[in-house]
Amino acid sequence: MNMAFLSSFKIGPDTVYPEALRQRLRSFALLEDVSDVGLKKLLAEANWFGLPGGMLLKRDGENAQAVFLVVSGSLGVFAEDDRGKRRLVAHIPAGETVGEMSMISGSSEHSAQIMALRDTELLRVPPTAFDSLIGRHPRVMLNLMRILVKRLQDTTRNAVDTGRPKSFAIVPLQPGLEQSPIANRLAGALVNMGSKAAVLDASVADQSGEWFNNFEAAHDVVFYRGDTPDSPWTHQCLRQADRIFLLARVDQPLPERSLEMPAFKERASGLPQLLLVHPTEKNESIPEHFAVRSGLFESHHHVRTGQPDDIKRLARFIAGRAVGLVLAGGGARGFAHIGVVKALMEAGVPFDNIGGTSMGALIAAGLACEWSIEELTERMREAFVNGNPLNDYTLPLIALVRGKKVSNLLQHNYADMRIEELPKPFFCVSSDLTTGKVHVHRAGVLWRALRASVSLPGILPPVTYHGHLLVDGGVMNNLPVDIMAERSSGPIIASDVTGEIDLKAKDDRYGERPWWWLILQRMAGTPSIVSILARSGTVGSEAQRRFAREQANYMFEPPLIGVGLRDWRAFDRCIAEGYEHALRVIEQHGVPLTEVWSEGPAVSIEHHAHAAAE
Repeated sequence: MNMAFLSSFKIGPDTVYPEALRQRLRSFALLEDVSDVGLKKLLAEANWFGLPGGMLLKRDGENAQAVFLVVSGSLGVFAEDDRGKRRLVAHIPAGETVGEMSMISGSSEHSAQIMALRDTELLRVPPTAFDSLIGRHPRVMLNLMRILVKRLQDTTRNAVDTGRPKSFAIVPLQPGLEQSPIANRLAGALVNMGSKAAVLDASVADQSGEWFNNFEAAHDVVFYRGDTPDSPWTHQCLRQADRIFLLARVDQPLPERSLEMPAFKERASGLPQLLLVHPTEKNESIPEHFAVRSGLFESHHHVRTGQPDDIKRLARFIAGRAVGLVLAGGGARGFAHIGVVKALMEAGVPFDNIGGTSMGALIAAGLACEWSIEELTERMREAFVNGNPLNDYTLPLIALVRGKKVSNLLQHNYADMRIEELPKPFFCVSSDLTTGKVHVHRAGVLWRALRASVSLPGILPPVTYHGHLLVDGGVMNNLPVDIMAERSSGPIIASDVTGEIDLKAKDDRYGERPWWWLILQRMAGTPSIVSILARSGTVGSEAQRRFAREQANYMFEPPLIGVGLRDWRAFDRCIAEGYEHALRVIEQHGVPLTEVWSEGPAVSIEHHAHAAAE
């Protein structure tokens, strides 16, 4: 059935219904043990209609109290969470039913909304037909009770399966991208990871909803490759897709008119993601018109010509195997992150999504810039060992140092690059003293974001941002695993160097003593004001750290005994201890640690394309 528009028709008693439909009904748990005569009677009393992907199933009129059988396609059930935001709470695939609770309760009030996640064929069974079915086949009521009990158990155990995205539309926004090989390259990368993937184009546009349903069921991932933005096939791709990728070249302007999305589709799949195609291996600057319209996209990915790793990284995001790396703040102790990263690189671990706080943010930004471990090491050594960016002292009205040297250092290493131009997804966090909330930097000038993330209160002046005062992210969230988890699509690796630092005072009345006594104590090794301020800006909260550990799949915590926050000369020692610690953790986890993102045996994508054509 072509479902370019909503269709509805009655199947009368004399209608010869397709054998395939009767066989499909036999697979429904609700209709188990119903005879052929009973199925024929049910079909005679039911309405068969199509619901295009992205359209709500209205629950008024004859739909207010009815049971719906999903013949092909799939539905999503959406309800409001505690924050009043609509979220997908249940996935109803082909072969299942929805609407039973309203039928039993007799209520026309519906707290949830039902939407077609793709072009869907439904059988609507009205109350009279359902009562008649139960009268002829009492076992249907037992089947229904079992279905409802299972759903209740799944909800209680938080085991409701909302389904991993498996259908992806790739739609070109500009002329000349209709034959882009990106969809095929992504499918090939997924096949090499062990998935069964395929690409569909306009040549299959006339196939029935049942055909698409069976095709998706036979594959792990299906890419629907659009042709032109306003073509019927492209709109069919958008209706079928769980996730939408919009394809655009960075060296060409975006069309003035935005792509028309199916009604309510954004609620199911989120905003589209942008695939930015670069004509060279180098990341080009993103034109201003892309930045202005960035609110139309959930996120973006860079795809550079001649860079196969970009396709592999995007394939891992699609497969739910993208590796997230989160690095904590910790002053000089943060150099241990370099050793941890080095060991992970040697183990073949890719870093697909990177974030951090304070010193961890500086190192994470270098990885997002695709610096080699050697370049990263030398840049950090030059900045913090051969130089001291925290010695431009000033009259401490706002902070102990001016911060000019830190700004110059950041500008020298990261230039004027914007976060959204980095080859790999990146974020860092700072603490907003104006609102008392964590500020997440995902866009804007990179060095300014990093300057905010490292602004230890009292040591460096805050960074102003639209009237807000931003300071070191460690004040509120020194290990932002939770921020990574919000957009995570795979395992999360965290490296925490906070540790236990010796900042003990030897006297209960430490802060009440006269100045001359404090000087003597300072000479005896009591923590200085700089050490106290630095520690307060990186410790975060213990509750937040415990929460981060629960969300991270793999945690690295180099001990770094005796290393202080300002022990810049311990640079090589920190890297070495981080490296040795990471080797021990990797060896301890063994195969599971590397299998999460490893590629499987290579399989030819042409085999799946040939099978699809057949």
